[in-house]
Amino acid sequence: MISARPNARNYPKILRFLLPLAIIFLFIYLSATKLPDVRAYECVEDGKPCEEVPTAARAGSHVTESPPLQVEAVLDERSCGENDFRIGRMLRSFRSCVTRDGQVLLEEYLNGWRELIKFMDALGTVFTFISSETRTKINILQGYLDGEHGQSYRTISSMIRYELDNEVVNFKELPRNRVPSGCRTLLRMHRALKWLEDFLYKVGTSPGQEKTSELCAESYHKTLAHHHSWFIRQVAEVAFLALPPLEKMYEVVCVKDQAEARVVLLTTVDAIVKVYNITQELYTDNEMLDLP
Repeated sequence: MISARPNARNYPKILRFLLPLAIIFLFIYLSATKLPDVRAYECVEDGKPCEEVPTAARAGSHVTESPPLQVEAVLDERSCGENDFRIGRMLRSFRSCVTRDGQVLLEEYLNGWRELIKFMDALGTVFTFISSETRTKINILQGYLDGEHGQSYRTISSMIRYELDNEVVNFKELPRNRVPSGCRTLLRMHRALKWLEDFLYKVGTSPGQEKTSELCAESYHKTLAHHHSWFIRQVAEVAFLALPPLEKMYEVVCVKDQAEARVVLLTTVDAIVKVYNITQELYTDNEMLDLP
């Protein structure tokens, strides 16, 4: 009699089938969920947040020059194998996002995300679906930038003001026959940026013993997990298992060891957090964190 019990040798095939489904489910829920009100670190020194600065002071101050670490120039000169990702270019883009009067330039924001996509692609199939969806969102926003009213989309602030004044933003369910507004599109990217920022921070501050899957799961639990059902949380855990080890992560960001990774990643996180916090404040002030 032939037993119906699956052979243990078939499990790897089953896992290869389930993993793409897990990734798809993960991205759908990450895109749809509300970002928890967890403020990122605006300043990082030696792996720890700097002394807290009052919100009013942050809002009224100008962005100061970054310390002369020259991380971008050093990393741009290195050969990092076949992958096209250069963390120096990503750092430069996110630094260039913020003007001296605290505005976030949308063009540079998209350039930073283009480099983030290369980073995700270099990590393997676990982020492939996410990067594909993000490319679509970049194209939508680039279309607004290149369109008739492109000047109104120069900064995130001017985009929000223009779309609200002209009733472009839909605060109810998005009709299927309409292109998403710039505000709605960027909000999805903004939520994903929080997750990736926290993940990069953990990789940069890791002493080297942790698994990247554990670090990514910690970031997920901190930012998004409590919005999901038990089933979706289990699907996410499966997807994270496909992440490469820390040694491979260091190779992707083109650093030699954990000490160098700490400097490079925390410098990068600092630039991303400044962009994130300004964007978060704009969406909060305009009551747009829950756009459908």
